[in-house]
Amino acid sequence: MPVFTTEGIIVKRSNFGEADRILTIVTPFKGKIKVVAKGVRRITSRRGGNVELLNKVKIQVFQGKGMDLLTEAESLKTFSKIKNDLMISTYSSHIAELADRLLPEEQPNPQAYNLLVIVLNLLENNPRQIFIRAFEVKLLTVLGFWSLDQVGEVRGVREILEKLQKGSWEEIAQIEVTQVQSEELERILRSYLEKVLESPLRSVKIIQKLRTKS
Repeated sequence: MPVFTTEGIIVKRSNFGEADRILTIVTPFKGKIKVVAKGVRRITSRRGGNVELLNKVKIQVFQGKGMDLLTEAESLKTFSKIKNDLMISTYSSHIAELADRLLPEEQPNPQAYNLLVIVLNLLENNPRQIFIRAFEVKLLTVLGFWSLDQVGEVRGVREILEKLQKGSWEEIAQIEVTQVQSEELERILRSYLEKVLESPLRSVKIIQKLRTKS
């Protein structure tokens, strides 16, 4: 039975059995994969802290007849600044949800993986919503879902949407938007994403609840 090693970002965790978890991990050359992490919910587990949501990890995977089995896990980056801020952590969970729901399983997409790594690094150092909007547009573009012509009326943000799609991350960092423009961009992209996914985004509801409380 083959064994492979890869790096990846953990975008989803689900409890499995009494002490295990199923991890959904986006990797550069294996695509989005699901693996069983045995015993990681036990307090005594040495690997439990390495396989937290949004961790960048180096993993070894055993491919069996059933689900693939995680045999080794090393944490390369935990993005602790993101996780220590409730709102930024929630925004990052939104990014993880998009990666999980938009990316097909076991189809390599290095561009999508790189987008995920880049935006998490940016949010860790400079948590601006414009980076989240750029990730949404760029991921939709990489996956062939994005068309500005299908957006409809954009009320003064068409040029910004074009920059989010085509601009470098350095150029995007220079974009300044008003509160009205920020809200319009969020509205447009939420609607677009939910049409592509054909269902609401769970993370959006959580973000809205947090804003109401703050």
